[in-house]
Amino acid sequence: MHDEIDELDDYFASKGEVTEGEAVKLEHMMMEKVSVNPARRKLLRIVGIFGKTEEQLKEESELTDFFYKFHMDFLLKEGLLKFEDGMYRLTDSGISLHDSVC
Repeated sequence: MHDEIDELDDYFASKGEVTEGEAVKLEHMMMEKVSVNPARRKLLRIVGIFGKTEEQLKEESELTDFFYKFHMDFLLKEGLLKFEDGMYRLTDSGISLHDSVC
């Protein structure tokens, strides 16, 4: 059977594509969410250029478990931090943001 794509399917398929302007706007909104939140700025500052283990981050940030997980999930999801070899490290985007807000 031949699957036909109608105008509605085409519309919804095109909604997934993000233009360059929209991507920049989304990046700026994300950067604002990080920069206005002192806990997220603190986590980025603590990770710094050398990275930290989870235990070090929890101890130095002095956040409750709930808020630690909440902010770390956000920073990981937005691609500002990565977890490798048992350490949290800044990504390239995280380094750029760290340099501008920390």
